[in-house]
Amino acid sequence: MDNLDSTNNLFQQSVALESAVNYYDDVANLFLEINSANNRQKLEARTKLLTVDRDYYFDRLTGLPTYDLLVKHIIKSISIAREQPDFIFAVLFLDLDRFKSINNSFGRILGDRLLIAISQKLTACLRSQDFIARIGSDEFAILLNNIKNVDYATNIAERIYREFIIPFNLNGCDIFVEASIGIAIGHKDYQQPEDLLRDAELAVADAKKYNRTCYQVFDRSMHGGAVARLQLESDLRWAIKRQELLLYYQPIVSLIDNQINGFEVLIRWQHPVHGLVSPAKFIPIAEETGLILALGSWVLSEACQQMRIWQTQFKEIAHWKISINISSKQLVQSDFAQQVKQILQETKLDPHNLKLEITESSLVENTQHTLAIFQELKSLGVQFSLDDFGTGYSSLSYLYQFPFDTIKIDRSFISNIDSNSEKLRIVRSIITLARSLGMDTIAEGIESFEQSAQLKALKCQHGQGYLLFRPLNRTALEAFIVNELTNNVQKNVDNYRALLEEQISKDTLFSQIERLQHELEDLKQEKVDLEIMLETTTEHADLIQFQLHQEIDERQKAENALQQANQTLEKLSVIDSLTQIANRRRFDDYLLAEWQKLQIEKDPLSLILCDIDYFKLYNDKYGHLIGDYCLQQVALAIEGVVQKYSGLLARYGGEEFGIILPDTSGMDAFEIAKEIRAAVHNLKIAHQKSTVDKYVTLSLGIYSMIPTVDTSPDLLIALADKALYEAKDLGRNRAYLLNFGSFKE
Repeated sequence: MDNLDSTNNLFQQSVALESAVNYYDDVANLFLEINSANNRQKLEARTKLLTVDRDYYFDRLTGLPTYDLLVKHIIKSISIAREQPDFIFAVLFLDLDRFKSINNSFGRILGDRLLIAISQKLTACLRSQDFIARIGSDEFAILLNNIKNVDYATNIAERIYREFIIPFNLNGCDIFVEASIGIAIGHKDYQQPEDLLRDAELAVADAKKYNRTCYQVFDRSMHGGAVARLQLESDLRWAIKRQELLLYYQPIVSLIDNQINGFEVLIRWQHPVHGLVSPAKFIPIAEETGLILALGSWVLSEACQQMRIWQTQFKEIAHWKISINISSKQLVQSDFAQQVKQILQETKLDPHNLKLEITESSLVENTQHTLAIFQELKSLGVQFSLDDFGTGYSSLSYLYQFPFDTIKIDRSFISNIDSNSEKLRIVRSIITLARSLGMDTIAEGIESFEQSAQLKALKCQHGQGYLLFRPLNRTALEAFIVNELTNNVQKNVDNYRALLEEQISKDTLFSQIERLQHELEDLKQEKVDLEIMLETTTEHADLIQFQLHQEIDERQKAENALQQANQTLEKLSVIDSLTQIANRRRFDDYLLAEWQKLQIEKDPLSLILCDIDYFKLYNDKYGHLIGDYCLQQVALAIEGVVQKYSGLLARYGGEEFGIILPDTSGMDAFEIAKEIRAAVHNLKIAHQKSTVDKYVTLSLGIYSMIPTVDTSPDLLIALADKALYEAKDLGRNRAYLLNFGSFKE
């Protein structure tokens, strides 16, 4: 008998483990005779195997399922979707932003505790039938089965976002975590679970790239773009070895005497299939993959060597400077300064002929390291330009902190400078600022004589642009140097440009005079027409006056009708069509307005979020028409309570309502919530599917805070939402105040 009990216990353990890893087979079929010694040996072996499998299928740190178990569940969901056309499921791929920096800052032990807390918070956002797995060090995946539409998946993503607004408190430290979420909607056409996960991950990359919202839903264009991008990345890895990369040189011209004093180096890719590929396409790929390091090193070496060759051939350009763009990835290298020194030594280029162009965004990270590089190279004679000034972070402290020699004014400010007074003021301010700091300025993107003349008047020293010179390849630039410098015809070219500029100015002046003459003739004709009209009007003044009064009356009636229509439309835009209370748009506007007001007044703002308990079951039992009637009755009951106080009731979404209570403490809001709960219960709307009461009930979450600059309306919503979920976890049909020791009823 003991032997039989032991075997039965072993069998129970095996079944439990089998269920945990969800093999979807029937363990009992393996053991036809439970008391058989042979089958007992099989059972022991199977149990040991399942124990190993449990460790394999579940993450040791968080206790969540792993990637392999997730794949098994997705396979089952795909199979169901093929059998049931109405079955919808979704995969959410969640990537924690900057988690590596959190680990580096607080240590791996605290990082592990944070991952455990994150996994618990994510699990709390899901239904019991949803599936969550940890699939990477800072990556999670969520499988949502049997959902109505994509809105449910996006609602989960928004809920996670709201939860993450609240910082994690570990060892007394508030740690803020942000996440990017990609959503892929499952369907029967998916062949492999890896394809679904891939599409969700592509959506994550899209969300990060465009920084639209915290989540992005996958569409097929993302996959096509990813494949093309992957091929381009592969081709780029071979581009240097195959000598497909070319350097172009755009001259930088003095706006004072029209003399060239250097050029900017620009990289081009002559692809064997796609032709000339824009740097806007391949430079971001090089940045993301780390290829920018090899690419930047090659450009620096090639450009310095070529500059040295030209200086050897043409003594007249000994003072010219070569400007080279440096990536932020290059700047963070510990040996970047040594690399530059070595290239200068190998090419024998004088450091005074080299100018490195740095963008504002490159200065944000590792400022002290970057400053040390500046100082080390500056001591050799290397110069620095601040590129695209005004388009990035635009911190004036960078101009004081870093020893820049030049500010480059971005082309976006130069465009329409001759007709846009705001851009003119910005450019004037930049030039004045640079002059006060002892720096010179280079204007990019000069494309018209009017722009050039305006910049000269503002005393901008140098310029680049298609009006002056287009980027030239090595052969074209050599030919220019030969023709323009060695043959001493630069003066003729300058004279030609001056004459051309003068001619254009004269043509413009003549055109303006001619236009003014036409306008004068038109005014004269208008004067004659007005005199004739005046004579006619005098003869028929009474008739015209009567018609005028009629037109004014009709216009007034039309304006009144339009005003009433606009008022009706405005009212409809902020009213929920079903319940006739405020909608989500009105809720958001009112909350923001009260937040800003109370932030100044330093008075409390309370928020109640309430949810009809088991409303989906109510809808399924009684139908949507009865469900809509229930929502209307609940809204009326809540409104009957809220109208006694100063606040706003809104339909927050579905069966959820929000009550904003300005100048109301947490305890007062808690009492109002209890009153609301009682009012809804007193409606005595039957709910046979509810497990908490025979009538329709509410769960309510309350949170109160005094608005400050360090908090936000989103934080208030997230905390009230958290209180609502606490109320549900406690058994529903109750109010829960998260503040003040968490009062609950």
